[in-house]
Parts: sequence; C-alpha cells; structure tokens
Amino acid sequence: MRLGIATKVFVAFAGVTLIFSMVLMFGVYRTQMLHGQLRALNHRIVPLTLQLSDIENDLKSFHIVLNETDTPVLRRTLQLTRLLNTMPDNLGDRLAEAAATADLRELDDVPSSEARAFADIHHEIVELESRGADFSAQTVEFAHLVLSDNGAEPLDEDAVGQMQEELREEARNLDTRLAAIRTELQAATDQALVRADETERTSVYGLGLLSVVALLIALGLMYALLVTLRPLTELTKAAKRIGEGDYSPLPTPRGGLTGDDELTLLTREFNAMAERLAERDARLHRQHAALLKSERLATIGRMTSLITHELRNPLSSINLNTEMLMDSLHDRGIDPDDPEVMPQLETIIAEVDHLRDITEEYLVYARLPSPDLNPEQLDDIVQNLIDFHIWEWNQDEIDVELTLQAESIDILGDAHQLRQALLNILKNSIEASSPGDRVEIIVGCKSDRALVTVRDQGAGIDEETRDRLFEPFFTTKASGTGLGLPMTQQIIEQHRGEIRVESTPGEGTTFYIELPLTDSPDEFSQNRDQATGSADVRAS
Repeated sequence: MRLGIATKVFVAFAGVTLIFSMVLMFGVYRTQMLHGQLRALNHRIVPLTLQLSDIENDLKSFHIVLNETDTPVLRRTLQLTRLLNTMPDNLGDRLAEAAATADLRELDDVPSSEARAFADIHHEIVELESRGADFSAQTVEFAHLVLSDNGAEPLDEDAVGQMQEELREEARNLDTRLAAIRTELQAATDQALVRADETERTSVYGLGLLSVVALLIALGLMYALLVTLRPLTELTKAAKRIGEGDYSPLPTPRGGLTGDDELTLLTREFNAMAERLAERDARLHRQHAALLKSERLATIGRMTSLITHELRNPLSSINLNTEMLMDSLHDRGIDPDDPEVMPQLETIIAEVDHLRDITEEYLVYARLPSPDLNPEQLDDIVQNLIDFHIWEWNQDEIDVELTLQAESIDILGDAHQLRQALLNILKNSIEASSPGDRVEIIVGCKSDRALVTVRDQGAGIDEETRDRLFEPFFTTKASGTGLGLPMTQQIIEQHRGEIRVESTPGEGTTFYIELPLTDSPDEFSQNRDQATGSADVRAS
C-alpha cells in the first residue's frame, strides 16, 4: 500500500508525539513519587520535630520552678510560668498530637522502610502519653498546693519539697525519653532525605537516558520525512522566483512528469500556475500602462480645455467690465464709499481674482514640466526655504524647528520644484497648527535615500481622509483646490522618490519624503536618465 505524503507526515508526527509523551509520563511519575516523599517530610516530620522540641523546652523551663526553694520566689515564679502559658499542664494532649503527627500509615507515598522507622517512633510517643498525662496532673496539683493559701497559712514546705523532688525526677525521665525519640527521629529523617536524593538522582538519570533515546528516534523519523519531502526544495526556490517576478516553470525530466504522487501533481499544477501568472502579469502591465496613459491624457485634456477656454477669458472680461463699471459710476457722481454699490463691485473683483488664482493653479498642475535634474544639496534647499518663510510663520506664533545632519545630503533634483513640494507640505502643517504649537522638520538619511520628516501637533487626520489625501481636487479646506498634495506627490515621484503620511486623530500628522541619494557622477547620469525618461512617459 502506497502511503501519501500527508500520511507519512502524520505517522512521523504521531510517533514523535508518542515517544515524548512516554518520556513525559515517566518524568511525571517519578516527580510524583519524589513529591510524596518530600510531602511526608514537610507535612509530618518537620511539624513533629517542632512539637517534640516545644515539649522539651517547656519541661526545661519548668525545671526553674522545681529547683526553687524560697517560697515567695517560688510563688512568683510559678505565677509567671502560668502567665506565660509554659506550664506543662497539658503534656498528655500535646504528646497525643505528636503521636497523631508521627502516624504515617495513611500516607501511601511513604516507602515501607520509612514507614516502619516512623512506626516505632509513633509507638514510643504513644507510650509516653499516659506518663505525660500523669505528670500534667501532678503539675496542676503542685501549682494548686503552692498558690492556694494566698499567704493565710504557712506553706507546708516539706510537702512542697517532696513534690518538687518527685516532679524533678519524672521531668528528667520524660526529657531523657523525648531526647531519645528526637535522636531516632533525626536518624529517620536523614535516611528519608538520603532516599529522596537517590530517587531524584535516578529520576534525572532515567529521564535523561529516555530523552536521548527519544531524541534519536525522533531524529530518525525526521530524517526519513526529510528525504521524502526533499523535492519540495525545488518548488520552494521556484516559488521564490515567482515572488521576485520570474514566472519560468520548473524544469521537467526528458520523459515528462510521470506518476500520480502528490509531489508530481504539485509540480504540474505549479508549472501551469506559473504560465498563467506570466500571461496575467503581461496583460496587467499592458492594461495598467494603457489605463494610466488614458486617464492622464483625459484629465489633462479636460482640465486644459475647461479651465483655459471656459474660465480664463470670461473671468478677465468680468474683471475688466467690473472695473469699467466702477469708473463709470465714479464719473457719474457715485461716492466710492457708498455702501450700496461700491463694496459689492469690489467683492466681485476680489472673487474674480480668487477664481483666476484657482485656474492658474489648475494650469500649473496640468502642465507641470519635467524636472530639470541637477546635483543639489537637499539640506540647503530646506534651509533656504525655511529662512525665506520663517518670519511669516513666526507672525502666526508657530515654532518651526529644523534639524539637519552634519554631512551634506547630495541628491539629483530640480531645486525649484522640490521647494514647491516642500512648501506645500509645510503650509499644510502650519495651517493645521495652533498658536504656540511646534512644527518639526528633520532632514537626514535612511540607508541609501534622503529622508525629510515634517511633523506637526495639529488635530490629526482620520483614516478615511488619509486614504484620499493625494487624490486630485480632494480637500477638507473651505477655500482649497485639492491640488497642492497631488502636485507634491507628482513632483516627488518624478524625482524617483516616495511620499507617505502617518497620522492619528488628536496626535498630529507626520509626512515622510524619501529621495534617492547621488554618490558618484556615473550614478548621477544614470538617475537623471531614468528620472527624465519616467517624466517623459508621464507627460506623454
């Protein structure tokens, strides 16, 4: 039975997953075993040690009371001991708690050897429970004997001394037994820690060995899979060529592509796709070139014919006749300050001038000449432009900040057109700013291209407006023509550059202008020929 590539990949993946799952399960099992042993140490042995230590400390503290012979001092010492709650009057209960802590029978994770060792300790503590309870009862009786008379009758010092002697003897015996139990507990704890270390060590070694074995098996499966998928390398290289614009198909063997496996079918489909892409790319290039040329010619033709023949002559006629009418009215005795006539005529003249400016801007955009490319220094162009207009911008209370790099930036360009393009950008930034705002201009280099950054602190531009920003005749200004930014884009593109904008509403707008650098005379000639040729194509 022939296995497909998908089946082989699945089998390899399933095998690798199964192997490492087994390694993981072994690691989890050994970790759980070690966790059980450490839990017994943390939850039982350590608390038991503290309980026995506290009982011993209380017995040693009570020795001070039992060794005191002066009756007044004995009373005060005994009262202080009761106040500090260090009286061994509940020794039986505390030993019972210690015995319950030492009982590890309900813990399944404790090895049998450790369980036996702690079973002996548990048994010895249980045997001490009754003696501890008797000692606590004698302690209570002793305290009652010493403190009950309140000084009304003389204390029976012989009875007190005898009881002290009995309690001292029993306290020494209990202390000795507790010390022995603690010694046994320490030894059992050390053995438990040694076993835990051994368990951890064997787990690490076993897990490491299994991981190496699993890795070797996984590498073997991956190598077999790699051999199966090796023909995909040629397909990958061919796909990269297609991404770079080379639509040549894969070479086929002399006998043609035979077989019915997935790789053969994929190669056939790939070659068919490459041929279709080559045909479509050629068709799209032809259509794009024809459409671009058609639209540009149509736009320029409409603008030229409409603006030149439909607006310029009528506007000039209106302007001339309005001025003649003003002169005629003045000759007939109409006061120039007459609010009924003269202001209206002056308004007509002003609006006609405004329309004439608009028509001139249309003509400039439609008849924008090809750039006269010469070696220029971009930093000088920007510096001169700002120096010429800085007084005007300062009157608007706008802070214009220019940052230049130390080295000069050599480009191939038309200084006049570049100044016009930069001025359009700066005017937009100035108009978008409020008094007190700052407009930053940064001129530098990015890789092998010059970069001019213009950043303002205005209201920003929303996404919909930003997408249409370079469309001819699109504007958000009340009196704008919508040709400033399209003209700027046309100038930059004729210089083989790129312009883009980034903006967030409420956070200002940033324009980026990139232009190619010129580093040598040969490169200058090559760039000038390319730019001139592309400009001629657009102008045609």
